[in-house]
Amino acid sequence: MLKLLSSAVLSLLLSLGLLPATSEQDAALAVTTTTVATHNVLHGQGTLKPLADIIGWQEVDSAEAHSKLEALTAYEHFRPGENRLDARNSIAISWRKNKYEKTGDGSRLTHGGEAGVTPSRFVNWVVVKNKETGAKLAFINTHYISGAWNGAHPERQERWRTHNAVVREVVADLHGRGLPVVLVGDFNRALSQDIPGMNHLRTAGVDGVPIDQIYVRVGIGTGPAERLEKFGSDHFAYTATVAY
Repeated sequence: MLKLLSSAVLSLLLSLGLLPATSEQDAALAVTTTTVATHNVLHGQGTLKPLADIIGWQEVDSAEAHSKLEALTAYEHFRPGENRLDARNSIAISWRKNKYEKTGDGSRLTHGGEAGVTPSRFVNWVVVKNKETGAKLAFINTHYISGAWNGAHPERQERWRTHNAVVREVVADLHGRGLPVVLVGDFNRALSQDIPGMNHLRTAGVDGVPIDQIYVRVGIGTGPAERLEKFGSDHFAYTATVAY
């Protein structure tokens, strides 16, 4: 019968001393709050800052960029490529190691590279568990091909769409595991995407949609996102808070 009671009713009964507290009930009532962020660091020219609990980086594609990433010693980092400068490592993911532990990860190629046009593009993700509450969160990071939608290179739109299809597949797979999901990245398109089960977070004080975007699974965050500084990059950093 207790399973049928809402969290609000359980909280009231516990506060009145009419229901003995148990670890199972406490876990059911617990809410995990996590800050997330995204930042394109301009091939390492920008300063990598401890922006949030979990951060998705783009253009970590130079020795300087990786050295700056490794200087963030309060974080663990997901870089699935075998070599430091593998293209899939350019969209690294970092999380505070005192708060979270990684329980899963993955990386998918969206399309191959072409000299003078684009490196190979990927979607990376991790599943992290909060050490205090035990709650898990799936965090996805990606970086789409540039120039497809700004009038410069319409021939790149097919690659962009292929990339977007892979992103939607990854999101659907993680949804199917019952996980709360956050998606961040440089979308290189100033338009929010219709991703089933996900909400795009508008950015406070910003008209329109920036190309750097944050999406959250329906029910774990309503935003808005916050635009931070550029920190030496040509992109602003963005952050948001989710609860699950």
